[in-house]
Amino acid sequence: MIRDRGAKLFPAALAAAVLTLAIAHVVVDDDSPAIELAEASILLVFAAVLAFVAHRVRRERLAPDRVCRLVATSLGAGVVVGGLSAVYAASRYASAEPVTEGWFVLSIGWSLGTSSGGLVGYYVERVRAERAAQVQLTGRLTVLHRVLRHNIRNEVGVIRGIADSAAETTEDPDVATDLRTLIDHVDRVHELSEKAQTLADLWNAGDSVETDLAAVARAELRRFRDQHPAVEVDASIPDRATAVVHPSVEVAIREALGNAAQHNDDTVAVSLTVDEGESWTTVTVVDDGSHIPGEELDALSELHEFPLKHVTGLGLWVIYWVVELSGGRLEIENRDPRGVRVELRFRSEGRARSTSTVSEGDVDLPDDVRRT
Repeated sequence: MIRDRGAKLFPAALAAAVLTLAIAHVVVDDDSPAIELAEASILLVFAAVLAFVAHRVRRERLAPDRVCRLVATSLGAGVVVGGLSAVYAASRYASAEPVTEGWFVLSIGWSLGTSSGGLVGYYVERVRAERAAQVQLTGRLTVLHRVLRHNIRNEVGVIRGIADSAAETTEDPDVATDLRTLIDHVDRVHELSEKAQTLADLWNAGDSVETDLAAVARAELRRFRDQHPAVEVDASIPDRATAVVHPSVEVAIREALGNAAQHNDDTVAVSLTVDEGESWTTVTVVDDGSHIPGEELDALSELHEFPLKHVTGLGLWVIYWVVELSGGRLEIENRDPRGVRVELRFRSEGRARSTSTVSEGDVDLPDDVRRT
């Protein structure tokens, strides 16, 4: 405890040392009071900087080892700049042009180095502390997510098995209907758990890569037709369309296609188009299905969830994050009178990526979007 308190007093001690130099200059120097105060004000500025650092250290309760590194940076910079000041004074003396008030020049040099080093050291340690906290939080959330996902999978399996068995053996049609409703909700909980894992995998994936979106789209189209053979699908895909995309771009196309079939019957019509332009390669999925309430759209367009306004599924978030992490643009619009158009735009091959995030203006979402 004493060591901790002592470490946190170091920045304040440095500020007091610089302040002492300023007072000593006013007391010792023989110049007029106005000149002495003007010169001392330079040291007072440096003392104020160190006082600010000392205040922030105490307020943010930096760990003692971080405070010690901060002080070491401050003193090291003071020695370097003070040493340069000494070299300057010595060179002037050797050339028979000695500086007046050489000790004041040395004081300015040491105080300048100490204050600037302290300020830089503070911000360096603050960034390190924030990064360490983020790493720790990420580790804890990862463990929590794995435990929850494992337990949810197990519990859902047990509940579904019992409900299935009860639904097949009961002779009461009302009870059987209730059990089937229960099974549907249990399946939805399991689906949300799996999509949450998909989002975690997206965030932990590597950098964007050049990918043939035409090949990816054809593979996802075959997958969709195998899973929904009764759904009418129209496709327009070139032989090749290369773009810079997230490594899991196929997940976004899969979600966009699956959105149409999941919330509509087999009479829905779906189209998939891939268009390669000079700057952007666009994947467009259009259907003539239904819409969802506007509050779900609001949650997505605001880029975060609200207590009473949220997206009931995670499919749209999966699409959004794939596009964002690709440095692309996402547009989802409601068609009149029915249907949804989802457009995913990715930077074409050879076009340099200027950013790895999508600004809020890059997401153009209308009043209604069907949930996924």
